[in-house]
Amino acid sequence: MSIYKYKVYGLALNSELELPELIPAQTSDPDVTITFGDVPEHLPVIKGSGVLYEAANNDFLFKFEGIGRFRVQQGNRITIQPETKALPEEVRLFLLGSNLGALLHQRGILAMHGSAVSNGHHTTILMGKSGTGKSSLAAGLLELGYSVIADDISVICRNKNQEFYVEKGIPHIKLWKDVLIHLNQPLALEKVRPQLEKYRKPVIDHEQKITALSKLVVLTSSNTKPFSHSEILGGNKFHALRENTYRLQFIDKLDQTKTHFQNLAQLVNSIQMFRADRPHSPIKVKEFAQFVSENIIEA
Repeated sequence: MSIYKYKVYGLALNSELELPELIPAQTSDPDVTITFGDVPEHLPVIKGSGVLYEAANNDFLFKFEGIGRFRVQQGNRITIQPETKALPEEVRLFLLGSNLGALLHQRGILAMHGSAVSNGHHTTILMGKSGTGKSSLAAGLLELGYSVIADDISVICRNKNQEFYVEKGIPHIKLWKDVLIHLNQPLALEKVRPQLEKYRKPVIDHEQKITALSKLVVLTSSNTKPFSHSEILGGNKFHALRENTYRLQFIDKLDQTKTHFQNLAQLVNSIQMFRADRPHSPIKVKEFAQFVSENIIEA
């Protein structure tokens, strides 16, 4: 069987499943191996579970009807047992989402639920719950000349100078049809899933310079008409970071609570945090991007 080699979030991957979403990389000693194999219906030991998953220390099982079962172990191995009729793009979607997120947590890596952009001098993460417009805002900032470092999952690390930065992520952003139309973008893009009007837009240049992380923005939406922003201070910063951790519900069940707390404590005093609010409708991606750029990122 062929082995495909990639690098994402600073990790070298060797995979039996071809992953066209990722950038190929020549690696001799992989951090993570992805293979096809038998995955049990249940874990032998279960610390906690959710609707689609079971978890324990260094062991994670994800099941989705019509797609298959995934097992993530020791932060370095993912086994996939796809269902017969599962589409490859759907298997890849769940692999590179929740299951890769669980692997990052097993490795003690801080992964935020957000998109990261750079102005060439510093990096800003756009965080928020699903539907708050993280990817849409990143696309709007891309139109203004920013670079997109990561979409949906932003992995935060430290360099040798102890500066925080964001590792390069999956090289595309996922955008709904109405956002693409609003931005006058073509719809001749690959769909995330055949039944969804959501598309992958290639955006990330993996030769781009990595810049220090300096700001995080929590996105919200409300019935108010004008855009607004405010700085998040004190203990509210820690709370906002915790609430915007990628797949926070996995942390405790994977026995990673202490490590996660330490990661957040190291970050909270080094980074400025803001809240940015926009109206529920109409879509004003370009205008909101301009507002966030002027009032937060460049301020």
